[in-house]
Amino acid sequence: MLQRRVFERVEIPLSIKYKIVESPPVSKDATSKDISGGGVRLSMEEKIPVGAHLKLEIEIPGEKNKSTIAYGKVVWVSQPRHIVGQKMTTYYETGIQFMQADPISIGKIFKRFTKDT
Repeated sequence: MLQRRVFERVEIPLSIKYKIVESPPVSKDATSKDISGGGVRLSMEEKIPVGAHLKLEIEIPGEKNKSTIAYGKVVWVSQPRHIVGQKMTTYYETGIQFMQADPISIGKIFKRFTKDT
């Protein structure tokens, strides 16, 4: 299958706090599945509607208590997925396209998790 990606993706679980811009300012936690210069795929406990705008606070690994702010738009949401353990958990994989992000900070994430070639 041919992928039409402009940016390389890195599979990395990052801690991300997000707020829906159009809603009351309540911050929630999510974990990334992968990230690229153009966006991020998150595992989220709530289903966010396609088209919603988010403010993301993305941790920068290897830099203690350092994060970067990015703004993005939800471009796709998976069907509910379930993890069965002591208690069943439902989550949604959610694709976020960056609308505004600091390329230097995103580059630091890539540098930490890609090999030099």
